[in-house]
Amino acid sequence: MKKILFTGIIMSLLLWSCKKDKDDEINYASLILGTWVNIQVDNNPVLTDASFVIKFRSDLVENYATGFQLDENNRSWIENDNYNYTVDGNRIIIDGMNNIGNHFHMEFEIQSVDEHTLIYSVSKFMIDNVEYPDPKTYINKRVTADFSKWLVGTWYGKSTTPGSADSSYHYWEYLTDGSFNYYYQDKEGNWINKPDNEGFYFLYGNLLASNFTNDLLSGATGKAFECWNISITGDTMFWNGLRSNGLITSFRMEKVAGPPVSSAFCKFKNTKRVIGR
Repeated sequence: MKKILFTGIIMSLLLWSCKKDKDDEINYASLILGTWVNIQVDNNPVLTDASFVIKFRSDLVENYATGFQLDENNRSWIENDNYNYTVDGNRIIIDGMNNIGNHFHMEFEIQSVDEHTLIYSVSKFMIDNVEYPDPKTYINKRVTADFSKWLVGTWYGKSTTPGSADSSYHYWEYLTDGSFNYYYQDKEGNWINKPDNEGFYFLYGNLLASNFTNDLLSGATGKAFECWNISITGDTMFWNGLRSNGLITSFRMEKVAGPPVSSAFCKFKNTKRVIGR
Protein backbone atom coordinates (compact mmCIF):
# COMPACT_ATOMS: atom_id res chain seq x y z
CA MET A 1 0.00 0.00 0.00
CA LYS A 2 2.81 2.39 0.93
CA LYS A 3 4.57 1.53 -2.32
CA ILE A 4 1.45 2.39 -4.32
CA LEU A 5 1.01 5.66 -2.42
CA PHE A 6 4.67 6.57 -2.92
CA THR A 7 4.41 5.78 -6.64
CA GLY A 8 1.32 8.01 -6.90
CA ILE A 9 3.14 10.91 -5.23
CA ILE A 10 6.13 10.50 -7.55
CA MET A 11 3.82 10.48 -10.60
CA SER A 12 2.05 13.64 -9.38
CA LEU A 13 5.37 15.41 -8.88
CA LEU A 14 6.53 14.34 -12.33
CA LEU A 15 3.30 15.60 -13.95
CA TRP A 16 3.56 18.91 -12.07
CA SER A 17 7.20 19.22 -13.10
CA CYS A 18 6.32 18.52 -16.75
CA LYS A 19 3.54 21.12 -16.65
CA LYS A 20 5.89 23.67 -15.07
CA ASP A 21 8.55 22.97 -17.70
CA LYS A 22 5.94 23.36 -20.44
CA ASP A 23 4.73 26.67 -18.97
CA ASP A 24 8.34 27.85 -18.74
CA GLU A 25 8.85 27.02 -22.41
CA ILE A 26 5.82 29.06 -23.54
CA ASN A 27 6.43 32.79 -23.76
CA TYR A 28 3.08 33.89 -22.33
CA ALA A 29 4.31 37.46 -21.87
CA SER A 30 4.75 37.76 -25.62
CA LEU A 31 1.62 35.84 -26.59
CA ILE A 32 -0.80 38.01 -24.59
CA LEU A 33 0.45 41.33 -26.01
CA GLY A 34 -2.32 43.15 -27.84
CA THR A 35 -6.00 43.98 -27.45
CA TRP A 36 -8.62 41.41 -26.43
CA VAL A 37 -12.43 41.63 -26.41
CA ASN A 38 -14.42 39.37 -24.08
CA ILE A 39 -16.92 37.31 -26.08
CA GLN A 40 -17.88 34.43 -23.76
CA VAL A 41 -18.05 33.62 -20.06
CA ASP A 42 -18.21 29.94 -19.14
CA ASN A 43 -18.79 29.18 -22.85
CA ASN A 44 -21.90 31.39 -22.92
CA PRO A 45 -22.00 34.48 -25.18
CA VAL A 46 -21.88 37.75 -23.26
CA LEU A 47 -24.43 40.50 -23.78
CA THR A 48 -22.90 42.99 -26.19
CA ASP A 49 -23.31 45.84 -23.69
CA ALA A 50 -21.52 43.70 -21.07
CA SER A 51 -18.38 43.21 -23.17
CA PHE A 52 -15.05 44.37 -21.81
CA VAL A 53 -11.74 45.07 -23.48
CA ILE A 54 -8.23 44.33 -22.18
CA LYS A 55 -5.04 45.59 -23.78
CA PHE A 56 -1.69 44.27 -22.60
CA ARG A 57 1.00 46.76 -23.62
CA SER A 58 4.70 46.04 -24.03
CA ASP A 59 5.50 48.58 -21.25
CA LEU A 60 3.60 46.31 -18.79
CA VAL A 61 0.62 48.68 -18.58
CA GLU A 62 -2.82 47.10 -18.88
CA ASN A 63 -5.64 49.13 -20.42
CA TYR A 64 -9.13 48.10 -19.35
CA ALA A 65 -12.37 49.36 -20.87
CA THR A 66 -15.99 48.51 -20.12
CA GLY A 67 -19.35 50.07 -19.32
CA PHE A 68 -19.82 51.32 -15.77
CA GLN A 69 -23.01 52.09 -13.85
CA LEU A 70 -22.01 55.40 -12.29
CA ASP A 71 -25.22 55.88 -10.32
CA GLU A 72 -28.95 55.23 -10.68
CA ASN A 73 -29.32 57.48 -13.74
CA ASN A 74 -25.90 57.48 -15.34
CA ARG A 75 -23.69 54.89 -17.00
CA SER A 76 -20.71 55.33 -19.32
CA TRP A 77 -18.12 53.41 -21.28
CA ILE A 78 -14.77 54.21 -19.63
CA GLU A 79 -11.18 53.42 -20.58
CA ASN A 80 -8.63 53.08 -17.77
CA ASP A 81 -4.85 52.65 -18.02
CA ASN A 82 -4.12 52.85 -14.27
CA TYR A 83 -3.11 49.17 -14.13
CA ASN A 84 0.25 47.41 -14.33
CA TYR A 85 0.80 43.72 -14.91
CA THR A 86 3.49 41.06 -14.70
CA VAL A 87 3.58 37.55 -16.13
CA ASP A 88 4.81 34.60 -14.06
CA GLY A 89 4.60 31.36 -16.01
CA ASN A 90 0.97 31.12 -17.08
CA ARG A 91 -0.19 33.64 -14.47
CA ILE A 92 -1.03 37.28 -15.21
CA ILE A 93 -0.81 39.45 -12.07
CA ILE A 94 -2.53 42.84 -12.30
CA ASP A 95 -2.53 45.73 -9.82
CA GLY A 96 -4.04 49.19 -10.13
CA MET A 97 -6.83 51.64 -9.43
CA ASN A 98 -10.23 51.89 -11.05
CA ASN A 99 -11.82 55.17 -12.12
CA ILE A 100 -13.20 55.93 -8.64
CA GLY A 101 -10.06 55.09 -6.65
CA ASN A 102 -10.58 51.46 -5.58
CA HIS A 103 -7.44 49.31 -5.55
CA PHE A 104 -7.61 46.06 -7.52
CA HIS A 105 -5.35 43.04 -7.30
CA MET A 106 -6.10 40.26 -9.80
CA GLU A 107 -4.42 37.01 -10.75
CA PHE A 108 -5.46 35.28 -13.97
CA GLU A 109 -4.45 31.74 -14.89
CA ILE A 110 -4.07 31.34 -18.64
CA GLN A 111 -5.78 28.18 -19.87
CA SER A 112 -4.75 28.70 -23.48
CA VAL A 113 -3.62 31.49 -25.76
CA ASP A 114 -2.81 31.75 -29.45
CA GLU A 115 -2.94 34.40 -32.16
CA HIS A 116 -6.76 34.45 -32.05
CA THR A 117 -8.02 33.46 -28.58
CA LEU A 118 -7.12 34.02 -24.92
CA ILE A 119 -8.84 31.84 -22.31
CA TYR A 120 -8.22 32.42 -18.63
CA SER A 121 -9.70 31.75 -15.22
CA VAL A 122 -9.45 34.01 -12.17
CA SER A 123 -7.43 32.56 -9.28
CA LYS A 124 -7.60 35.75 -7.19
CA PHE A 125 -9.74 38.89 -7.39
CA MET A 126 -9.41 41.53 -4.66
CA ILE A 127 -10.84 45.02 -4.27
CA ASP A 128 -9.38 47.15 -1.47
CA ASN A 129 -7.85 44.01 0.11
CA VAL A 130 -11.19 42.16 0.19
CA GLU A 131 -11.26 38.97 -1.88
CA TYR A 132 -14.23 38.19 -4.13
CA PRO A 133 -14.21 34.64 -5.52
CA ASP A 134 -14.72 34.44 -9.28
CA PRO A 135 -14.99 30.83 -10.51
CA LYS A 136 -15.80 31.75 -14.12
CA THR A 137 -13.74 31.17 -17.26
CA TYR A 138 -13.34 34.03 -19.73
CA ILE A 139 -12.91 33.61 -23.49
CA ASN A 140 -11.55 36.59 -25.37
CA LYS A 141 -10.81 37.23 -29.05
CA ARG A 142 -7.82 39.19 -30.26
CA VAL A 143 -8.45 42.46 -32.11
CA THR A 144 -6.77 42.23 -35.49
CA ALA A 145 -8.82 44.54 -37.73
CA ASP A 146 -8.98 48.34 -37.75
CA PHE A 147 -12.33 49.66 -39.00
CA SER A 148 -11.68 53.28 -38.00
CA LYS A 149 -10.95 54.66 -41.46
CA TRP A 150 -14.11 53.05 -42.85
CA LEU A 151 -16.29 54.17 -39.93
CA VAL A 152 -15.41 57.88 -40.22
CA GLY A 153 -18.07 59.69 -42.22
CA THR A 154 -21.86 59.99 -42.29
CA TRP A 155 -24.24 57.03 -42.23
CA TYR A 156 -28.00 56.93 -42.88
CA GLY A 157 -30.18 54.02 -41.83
CA LYS A 158 -32.65 52.42 -39.45
CA SER A 159 -33.34 49.40 -37.28
CA THR A 160 -33.90 46.11 -39.07
CA THR A 161 -35.14 44.28 -35.96
CA PRO A 162 -38.65 42.90 -36.53
CA GLY A 163 -41.16 44.71 -34.32
CA SER A 164 -38.63 47.32 -33.19
CA ALA A 165 -40.04 50.37 -31.41
CA ASP A 166 -37.53 52.44 -33.35
CA SER A 167 -38.81 52.49 -36.94
CA SER A 168 -37.41 55.89 -37.96
CA TYR A 169 -34.39 56.66 -40.09
CA HIS A 170 -31.40 58.37 -38.49
CA TYR A 171 -28.06 59.91 -39.42
CA TRP A 172 -24.81 59.26 -37.56
CA GLU A 173 -21.74 61.35 -38.32
CA TYR A 174 -18.46 59.86 -36.99
CA LEU A 175 -15.53 62.27 -36.74
CA THR A 176 -11.80 61.57 -36.59
CA ASP A 177 -11.45 63.02 -33.05
CA GLY A 178 -13.61 60.23 -31.57
CA SER A 179 -16.80 62.29 -31.33
CA PHE A 180 -19.99 61.72 -33.26
CA ASN A 181 -23.14 63.67 -34.12
CA TYR A 182 -26.61 62.16 -34.15
CA TYR A 183 -29.41 63.55 -36.32
CA TYR A 184 -33.14 62.90 -35.91
CA GLN A 185 -36.17 64.16 -37.78
CA ASP A 186 -38.72 66.35 -35.97
CA LYS A 187 -42.50 66.41 -36.57
CA GLU A 188 -42.09 69.06 -39.30
CA GLY A 189 -39.61 66.91 -41.19
CA ASN A 190 -36.54 68.95 -40.24
CA TRP A 191 -33.32 67.10 -39.47
CA ILE A 192 -31.95 68.10 -36.05
CA ASN A 193 -28.41 67.61 -34.83
CA LYS A 194 -29.21 66.51 -31.25
CA PRO A 195 -27.68 69.37 -29.23
CA ASP A 196 -27.22 67.44 -25.96
CA ASN A 197 -25.85 64.25 -27.50
CA GLU A 198 -22.29 64.75 -26.16
CA GLY A 199 -21.36 61.69 -28.15
CA PHE A 200 -17.98 59.93 -28.14
CA TYR A 201 -17.23 56.53 -29.60
CA PHE A 202 -14.61 53.81 -29.02
CA LEU A 203 -13.69 51.17 -31.58
CA TYR A 204 -11.94 47.86 -30.85
CA GLY A 205 -11.91 45.77 -33.99
CA ASN A 206 -15.58 45.24 -34.73
CA LEU A 207 -16.79 46.26 -31.25
CA LEU A 208 -18.22 49.79 -31.31
CA ALA A 209 -18.98 51.43 -27.94
CA SER A 210 -20.73 54.82 -27.83
CA ASN A 211 -21.40 57.28 -25.03
CA PHE A 212 -24.32 59.70 -25.28
CA THR A 213 -26.80 61.57 -23.09
CA ASN A 214 -30.59 61.72 -22.77
CA ASP A 215 -31.98 58.83 -24.80
CA LEU A 216 -34.66 60.12 -27.17
CA LEU A 217 -36.33 56.74 -27.69
CA SER A 218 -36.81 55.79 -24.04
CA GLY A 219 -37.02 59.33 -22.66
CA ALA A 220 -34.38 58.48 -20.05
CA THR A 221 -32.18 61.35 -18.90
CA GLY A 222 -28.52 61.23 -17.95
CA LYS A 223 -25.45 59.55 -19.38
CA ALA A 224 -25.78 56.28 -21.28
CA PHE A 225 -23.75 53.94 -23.49
CA GLU A 226 -24.40 51.12 -25.91
CA CYS A 227 -22.23 48.56 -27.70
CA TRP A 228 -22.58 46.97 -31.12
CA ASN A 229 -20.75 44.39 -33.17
CA ILE A 230 -20.31 46.01 -36.55
CA SER A 231 -19.43 44.92 -40.05
CA ILE A 232 -18.66 47.21 -42.98
CA THR A 233 -18.71 46.15 -46.61
CA GLY A 234 -18.11 48.98 -49.04
CA ASP A 235 -20.65 51.70 -48.20
CA THR A 236 -22.93 49.44 -46.15
CA MET A 237 -22.68 48.96 -42.39
CA PHE A 238 -24.53 46.53 -40.13
CA TRP A 239 -24.87 46.66 -36.35
CA ASN A 240 -25.84 43.65 -34.23
CA GLY A 241 -26.21 43.44 -30.47
CA LEU A 242 -27.25 40.68 -28.06
CA ARG A 243 -29.51 42.34 -25.46
CA SER A 244 -30.81 41.36 -22.03
CA ASN A 245 -34.08 40.05 -23.49
CA GLY A 246 -32.06 37.43 -25.34
CA LEU A 247 -32.84 38.98 -28.72
CA ILE A 248 -30.44 40.22 -31.37
CA THR A 249 -31.10 43.86 -32.28
CA SER A 250 -29.78 45.12 -35.58
CA PHE A 251 -29.37 48.20 -37.79
CA ARG A 252 -28.47 48.65 -41.45
CA MET A 253 -27.14 51.91 -42.85
CA GLU A 254 -25.51 53.33 -45.95
CA LYS A 255 -22.64 55.81 -46.18
CA VAL A 256 -23.72 59.17 -47.60
CA ALA A 257 -21.98 62.34 -48.75
CA GLY A 258 -22.63 64.36 -45.62
CA PRO A 259 -24.99 65.15 -42.75
CA PRO A 260 -28.47 66.51 -43.49
CA VAL A 261 -29.28 70.21 -43.69
CA SER A 262 -32.54 71.23 -42.01
CA SER A 263 -35.17 73.05 -44.01
CA ALA A 264 -34.93 75.91 -41.50
CA PHE A 265 -31.23 76.28 -42.29
CA CYS A 266 -31.97 76.23 -46.05
CA LYS A 267 -34.50 79.05 -45.64
CA PHE A 268 -31.92 81.05 -43.65
CA LYS A 269 -29.32 80.61 -46.40
CA ASN A 270 -31.77 81.63 -49.12
CA THR A 271 -32.75 84.76 -47.15
CA LYS A 272 -29.10 85.78 -46.81
CA ARG A 273 -28.55 85.30 -50.52
CA VAL A 274 -31.49 87.56 -51.40
CA ILE A 275 -30.42 90.29 -48.96
CA GLY A 276 -26.83 90.21 -50.23
CA ARG A 277 -27.72 91.11 -53.83
